[in-house]
Parts: sequence; structure tokens; C-alpha cells
Amino acid sequence: MSSAELFKRVRTLIRRVPMAAWPPLLAAGMVAGLVLTSSSQGALHWLGLSVLAVTSGTPLWFMNRWRRHVRVAQSAQSTWQALLDGSQDAVMVVRVRRDDTGKRLGYEVSRANQQAVQWFGQTQSDLIGMDLAELFPQPQYSLFFQRLNRARKTRTAVAEEHLYAPLHLAGSGRAPTWLHHQIIPIPEGVALVSRDTTASHEALQAIKQQELFYRTLVDTLPIAVSAKSVRPENRDRILVWNQAASDTLQLPTEDVVGKTTHEVMPDELATRNEQQDALVQQNPTLHHFQSVPMRTAKGDRLFDVIKSPVWGADGQIDHILTITRDMTEHRLAADKWRLASRVMEETGDAVVISDALDRILMVNPAFCRLSGMSPSEVTGRNAELIGLMPLRESHLQGIDAALKGNQRWAGETQQIAQNGETLDLLMRVSTLRNEAGRIVQHIRVMQDISVSKAREREHHEQTRHDALTGLPNARAFEERLDHAVERARRSKQTLAVLYVDLDGFAGVNNQHGREAGDRLLVEAANRMRAFTRITDTVCRLAGDEFTLILEEAGQLDEVERICGRIVDALSLPFDLGDNAVVISASVGVALWEAKETAASLCVRADKAMHSAKRAGKDRYAFATQGGTLDLLMTPKALDAA
Repeated sequence: MSSAELFKRVRTLIRRVPMAAWPPLLAAGMVAGLVLTSSSQGALHWLGLSVLAVTSGTPLWFMNRWRRHVRVAQSAQSTWQALLDGSQDAVMVVRVRRDDTGKRLGYEVSRANQQAVQWFGQTQSDLIGMDLAELFPQPQYSLFFQRLNRARKTRTAVAEEHLYAPLHLAGSGRAPTWLHHQIIPIPEGVALVSRDTTASHEALQAIKQQELFYRTLVDTLPIAVSAKSVRPENRDRILVWNQAASDTLQLPTEDVVGKTTHEVMPDELATRNEQQDALVQQNPTLHHFQSVPMRTAKGDRLFDVIKSPVWGADGQIDHILTITRDMTEHRLAADKWRLASRVMEETGDAVVISDALDRILMVNPAFCRLSGMSPSEVTGRNAELIGLMPLRESHLQGIDAALKGNQRWAGETQQIAQNGETLDLLMRVSTLRNEAGRIVQHIRVMQDISVSKAREREHHEQTRHDALTGLPNARAFEERLDHAVERARRSKQTLAVLYVDLDGFAGVNNQHGREAGDRLLVEAANRMRAFTRITDTVCRLAGDEFTLILEEAGQLDEVERICGRIVDALSLPFDLGDNAVVISASVGVALWEAKETAASLCVRADKAMHSAKRAGKDRYAFATQGGTLDLLMTPKALDAA
């Protein structure tokens, strides 16, 4: 045996010696060495020295070996800690916490990586030693602790998953997360490896919601939807059958799904359906079969059938999608619409159909003749933009209440023709509503009443104007004064009323005849109109008495200026053809005061006019609420005095 082999065997033998046996062996070796060194024989003495050397060097060898193991352990510990801190999972080691009597109080955290510190919202120092129940309070997480106890007792790994919403993070704005735990028993306790699986749960929930959405969508569609498989494993089996399909063919979904068309449909219908599916497979594009007759529980009906291939991930046809729509009512409605369109084309009244937003959908030829516009010029445009009166209360009185109450509205309105002419129309408006009761269309039927309205306006003007002078008469004066008072009351504007009486008119009429008197009245009216503003109104009440309405008269000086110009203008000679005559005028002025009526304003103006006459005529006088305030004369009258 070589020395190397001998050394190897000795080393193996030494390593097999239990650690507990080394202290007594070393002690025995030292005693033996001391005994041998005391021998008088040289060989024994040197053997004793060798034994003492070995026994004294062995502790140093053990210490050096222990230091090497410590360094290896520290290196391994650093490596594992780095691996744990770099992990995306939270890793904690928990151990049983006991009181002085040995009673188990729960679990405490003994070690944790950086991810655990970040997840559970603690610092490293706060997390170490924390009671696990503070992170997972009971009874909310009782199942988690049950599985933790089972793993510790059975020494087998256990998995657990729950929604994590800890109390100690309440108010932090952190949303609850799903945690998946691997509970692994280890010598110093239990290792808890936690992984955030929120994204997986959300993705799974999104898939479930999407599936539910599409199932609900397909099932609530008002048209029949079905899908038949063409895969070898379930060929010709119906896999989708929505509620509308059940209602159409009176076949419940549970009696159809999973079966073939021949098993659930009449032979004629099933055969035709297979022929259509064969066309789709031969030419895998969308196919549209129109006006397909079917016998249903409601009788013979007409359907439009759309078939389309549904492709799988491998590029092969998975299913054939069938969309079936009952077109019977649509066909009847189309026939009625064609009849209604013919009536619209033939009627002499203008017809305009607009949508809920009053955009033009259709007009008839009578409207085109009336407005001078073609259908292409008006279709799609807002009715108001082509000159039609908008369907609002501010433009058509009473229309809102009528249309909301499902009633028809009728009244007069106007339309601007293409040539700029304003047409008077008698319009009737009705609405078309959907099943929910909402307006979907407006229907206007209009009749041109421009000629009759023109005659009516002409007659109206004649009854409100003086035939001789063309000025508004007493009736028109009352109407205009009422409106002027209302405007002054709303806008706080000044308002003045003048009563003008021609002095000496009766003498001219008697001396030169009625024709001359009429010429004088016409000239007097023209002079008053010439010396007043556009906003003022000149009226003839009766005989030689006139009135003026001065709106926004401004300051008192402005009213005086107008009164003076009227008195001066009417005092100039009047050319009556063969003769020239001179008259004068007496003017009474009343300024409107707050809360005053038109009638009281006229009474005060009339009193002021009579006061001017009594004061010598050829002048004007102002009146107040209590009577005449002052008599203001023209410069000519002052000079004469």
C-alpha cells in the first residue's frame, strides 16, 4: 500500500469519527503523550512528543476547517439572498411564535426579501418580527392560515390563492391584488413564496366577460343567428342558435344545439340549407340569398339569408355563420311606401319629410315647384337652412305642445322661395314615431295662400290707414302706441306723444272748398313726416287733428326741437293752386312716465294741446301727470308778443 493510499484511508477514517467523539479522543491523546514523554526510553519519549504534537495541532486544524466552512456558508447565504432579492416573487420565512409556557401564539416573519418588503408596505426592520396576522388578518384569511398550519404539520408543500386587501394599507389608494402562495415547510419554519397573479385573474375575467358579452350580444340580436360546424369531429352540428332563431322557427335552443339540420328542421328546409352551405364551401365568401320563403308558426314568411365562412387558426373553415332576417313586414312596408310616394308625387300640396333633427329626407314635386329648388338641393340639409320655418315654439306658437301630445299642428307660416320671394303658406305638421314613442320623422304639408294673404293684408292696411293722407289712422295709432308703451316699459326708454291741431283749418275749408281743404291736409301730413325721424310715427286721428309717437325721444331739448320744427313748418304758406293760405298749429306734448297707461298719456297730451290753443295758438305746451307744466312758444310767437 502506498503512502498516498494510506493517507487517504486515514483521512476517510478521521472524517467518519463523530464530532462528539473528538474531545475525549484528544484528551486521551494528550494524557497518553504526557505519559510517553515521561518514559526513560528514547523511542517512547519521541512517540509521546509526536502524540502531543498531533493532539495539540488537531484543534487548530478543526478551527481552520470551521472558518473555511463559515466562509462557504456566508458566500452561499449572500448568493441566496441576492437571488431572493432579485426575485419577482415575495419570499418570507415565518416561524411559530410561542409564549414563555410554550403555547403557540401564531406566526412571525423571521426573514423577507426586498420584494416582500415592497409588496407589504413595510420597511425591512418593521417586517421582520411582525405577526403574520397583521398582514393577513383573520377571519378574512382564515383559509390561508388553515393551509399554512396543514403545511407545517404535514411537512408538505401547499398552494393557496386569494384576493389581498390588507387593513394596514387601507386609504393608501392601492387596489386589492390576487396573491398565489407556495407554502413550503423548511427546517427553520415555513417559507412563503407569494406571486402577484392579478394580471392573470384580470385577463381570465376579461375573457369571461368578453365571452359573456358576445353570447349576450348574439342572443339579443333581433335577427336569427346560427353557426354550423364543418370540422370532421362534429361536422354539420349546430353550435350557435340565438333566441331570435328559436322564435323564428319555434325551435328552443336546447333542442337544436349539438344536432344536425336534418334532425331539427323539416326535410325541405334542411336540404335547401345544406345546398346553400355547399355553395359557401365551394366559394368561401359571403353569400346573400334574398326573399327565401319559409313556413313558420306565423305562416308563410319571406327571409333574407346571409351565409359567411368562419375561418380557424389553421386557415381552414371552422364554421358556417348564418344570419336570417324576416323581411315580410319590410316588403309590405316597401309596397306601402311606393304607394305613398306615388300619392306624394301626384298631390298638389307641397310635402316635406324630415328626420328627428329636421334634416330633409324627401320632398315632392309640388314643393320643388313652390320653392324653385330641386330635390338634390334640399335633401340632407336642415329645413331651416332652406328657408322653412323651424319647428320651435318661438316660431310656431303651440307646436311644441301639439307634437309632444301626438297631435297635428296647423297654422300659417312663410317660406323663402329660390327667387327671394316670400310665400305665405298654410302648413300642417305631423310626426312619425318609433316603437319607443320617439319622433323619427316630421311631415310638413303646405298649401300656398300667398294670394289670399296679400288680399287680407291689403284690406288690413286699408282699415288702418287714412285714405286721404296715407297716414296710420286712429285705430292704428292706438295699436302702435300700446306697443311703444310696452317697449318703453321693458327697456326704460323715453317716449313722447304729440297732439297736433291745425288752427284755422275750418275757415280754409269753408272759404276755398273741401277739395282745397283736402290738399292742405295732405301737405300738412307731408311736412310733419319730413320734419320727424324715421323711428317716429305720424297719424291722423280725424279732421284736422294729428298725433305723433316719438320713441327714444332722448332729452327734453330734443322733444322741444321737434315740436318747434313742426310748429314752424305748419306756419309756412300752403299752395292750394289758385290760392295760398296761412294757418298755424297748436301742439300738446306728454312725456310717458313709469307705470302710465297709453290712455292716460293721450289724455294728458290732448289737454296740453288745448292749453296751447287757449294760450294763443301757434305754439306747443308740455303736460305732466297733474296738468300743464309750462307753455313753450315758438320764436315767432314770442316776437309777436
